[in-house]
Amino acid sequence: MKKMKKLFAVLLTLAMVLGMSMTSFAAQITDSYKNSITVTNLAQGVKTNVSLVNIIYLNDNNGNQEWTVVDWAKNYIEVDTTTGNYKIKSDQKNALKDAAKTQTPFAAYTGETAIEGTSCTFNEVPIGAYVVVADDTAGVYGLMVTNTYDRDGKVYMASKAANVTAKLEKYNVNKTASDRFVHRGQTVTFTISTQMAPKSNESGAELKNFTVKDKPVNLKITDLKSVSISGTPISAEQLAKLPVTNTINSTTGCTTEYVVDLSSLIEATPAGATVEITYDAIVMSDTDYSNEATVTADTVTYEKGNTNGTEGAITIKKTDNNHTGLKGAEFKLLKAKNDGTTEEVSVVKVSDGVYKHALEGETGATTTMVVANDGTLLIKGLDEGTYSFQETKAPEGYKLVTDLKSATIEDGHTVTVDAGEFVNTKLSSLPSTGGIGTTIFTIAGCLIMIAAAGLFFASRKKSDNK
Repeated sequence: MKKMKKLFAVLLTLAMVLGMSMTSFAAQITDSYKNSITVTNLAQGVKTNVSLVNIIYLNDNNGNQEWTVVDWAKNYIEVDTTTGNYKIKSDQKNALKDAAKTQTPFAAYTGETAIEGTSCTFNEVPIGAYVVVADDTAGVYGLMVTNTYDRDGKVYMASKAANVTAKLEKYNVNKTASDRFVHRGQTVTFTISTQMAPKSNESGAELKNFTVKDKPVNLKITDLKSVSISGTPISAEQLAKLPVTNTINSTTGCTTEYVVDLSSLIEATPAGATVEITYDAIVMSDTDYSNEATVTADTVTYEKGNTNGTEGAITIKKTDNNHTGLKGAEFKLLKAKNDGTTEEVSVVKVSDGVYKHALEGETGATTTMVVANDGTLLIKGLDEGTYSFQETKAPEGYKLVTDLKSATIEDGHTVTVDAGEFVNTKLSSLPSTGGIGTTIFTIAGCLIMIAAAGLFFASRKKSDNK
């Protein structure tokens, strides 16, 4: 009897274990109830990465079909106590959007397969609810959630095609420069690109104003070169009529604000179309430049775009054989050209022994530089390249060095490049012209002549006395 009780207990235990393990056979239904999800209204003129991230799926739990929230999304989704439906917690919408970006997508168009048009369709999507994640350079998309089940008549196990309209909450302003490691006085071409704002918004505002505003630092904007819509430049006549405001500081000569009013292009430009402007600016500083562009519109907010550039410097020291600094030396700075020749660098003086690359036509520009009293020489506001120091005047009492001293500034190397010491040797000592050497021989000759004359007259007198 005891053995039967033990056997019964074992069987009961096995039954309990098997019963508990039955839930492990639950699985997402992926081979039926499939349909499509179409995403429209994506930004025009750019490649958009689009992906689907599953948040709720249909689960087969031992023949019983039930909805299941994926583990990572449980913190953002709750059941509506009134309707019994799933809903996103009101204060978790942005958190859900950000979290979805970090999950492995069910399907995606990315990289080389990124969408270039304004819509895409995902086919054979299992029944459930999904977050649509969209990313491109145009702007920031709002939370997009859709599902592929049929709610009509409370039939939740039937699939249907879903359509999602993408909406940009914020548009990006992208700013690029033709060169970011520059020399003072260099002309750089800047490009600002963005998308035309929606013609209206949910608040009822209509698009009437569309202006691009740039706030540069250490730049003088000189010329609006082009404006293009979806890659097609507007006519020269249209370009000339655009209102442009270029505010320049009278002391520094730098532009403090640059505004291009594109409101006249609103009517003929579809919402979302890529708008691009280019302009030229002169680098005025000997250290760096920066600028910040934005767009002002009535119907949507724009994120600012930034770009910046830097400059290099080079130094040398004039010394004697004992490494002591020498004053009075003069140099020219030569830069190597691609054809193997060199060109003289024009500079202006900042302080003793310190110079900066000259602007075109700048007052005080020269190619001759004088070292400081301690023998040092610093030139700022240079771009990348190989530079050579050529001595044109040696310190007083020292030989002129005819060899060149070279050093290379690398692209992006903002630390001052040290070309090292430029050593001079002393000149040999020589007697002064017309010195005592000639005088002493003249006096000696005269004394000899006087002595000879005295001896002559003395011997003649002795002869007469005899």
